[in-house]
Amino acid sequence: MTASPPELTPPPREDVRTRRLIGVDIARFVAVLGMFVIHFGAPFLSGTGEARAAQFASGRATALFTVLAGVSLALLSGRGAPLRGTALRTARTRIAVRAVLLVVLGIALAWATAPAGFLLTVIIPFYGMYFLLAVPFVGLGARGLVIAASVAALVGPQLSFLLRSGMAADTPLALLVDSVNAVDPGHLLAASGVFDLLLLGFYPAASYLALVLAGLAVGRLDLRSGAVRLRLGVVGLLLAVGSAALSQALVEWFGVDPEGMAQGAVPVDHPEWLLAGVAHSGTTFELAGSGGIALVVLAMCLELADRTGKVLLPLAWAGSMALTLYALHALVMTWQIVVGGWVLGSAPEFLVELASLGPAMPELPDLPDFPRDGHRPEGVMAWVHASMPELFLLFSLVFAAAWHRRFRRGPLEALVSEAVARITTALTRAPAPAAPEVRAERHP
Repeated sequence: MTASPPELTPPPREDVRTRRLIGVDIARFVAVLGMFVIHFGAPFLSGTGEARAAQFASGRATALFTVLAGVSLALLSGRGAPLRGTALRTARTRIAVRAVLLVVLGIALAWATAPAGFLLTVIIPFYGMYFLLAVPFVGLGARGLVIAASVAALVGPQLSFLLRSGMAADTPLALLVDSVNAVDPGHLLAASGVFDLLLLGFYPAASYLALVLAGLAVGRLDLRSGAVRLRLGVVGLLLAVGSAALSQALVEWFGVDPEGMAQGAVPVDHPEWLLAGVAHSGTTFELAGSGGIALVVLAMCLELADRTGKVLLPLAWAGSMALTLYALHALVMTWQIVVGGWVLGSAPEFLVELASLGPAMPELPDLPDFPRDGHRPEGVMAWVHASMPELFLLFSLVFAAAWHRRFRRGPLEALVSEAVARITTALTRAPAPAAPEVRAERHP
């Protein structure tokens, strides 16, 4: 009998590895909480404190979410020791199938949340593309992955900029993009087609792949070791501080003014902004800085998980269903925008004014679908919308705890995992050998 590949055999729930995974799940919840803060507002904070929390979370929550994607890939492909042979091929198939399912699920969620307009960019289809691009790298060890991540961080943003510049001009590349977009269902349904996910979207894989590979390298380490966690924290801190200092020095040296730079990929007419580290810009400096913070947060969560025992288990339970909670928060935010309640929370003043324009609202691309009559909920519903940061945080913890009492995985997590298992089994099942032909023996 052939033993099952390591990645297909779940570890016992109470072994030492489970303790390590609790820390990773807590970090996942911190990442999702950062997105809650950006979209709903900071729970139990107001004024300057809330603004600073949102400013700190911007970009860094995405980076943590992306680094943890790489850690998940390591857990799916042999943990500390990369798989080999048939086991590696099976793991790659599972990861590729998971990637495609995440892209499909993400496109569906992006389509459902389209009324949120520019206020929400669903990261899940990009997440799937990260998984797909990382498939060739899952057979590498930690050292090879560190090299690959470093090269991707240094080359990816610049290559992305050059390719996007070519797409913006009258070139064969631009014609290719237009031709593909014309038939790409992801692009037509939710602006989440192949080129959107690779280069043109808010979280382009060409830039953010570096963080996934960094997370994959981290997942290859012995995260149970206190010394490893300490090194992770120190390296992360040095990356964050060093990249910020170097970026600032270069910006001043070349006279770059990134103050007017909006979040998102660097515009092709401003190559000098590649020296800046603005949140969500996907520059080398932004990736290094936000990725460094992600390493610090992960190291702290791993250490806290061991030192606090069961105290932080509710956070781990919520983090174990980060995909479900992310999807729910995106749908709730969209509902708030459609009924006019989102501006009752922590929206900036200019968005409050925009939502109040009513019939005079300008027809701008990707504008949120606020009620055209400027209607806002009143009474109890007004309180619900204004208290959404606190309400959704409490809901996340209570729902996750209640769900965990009966099920091992969150709803969407279970759906994706079950689909991955079934599809992978169908793809990798070897054909049954033909029965040998039996001939009657002739005796003299």
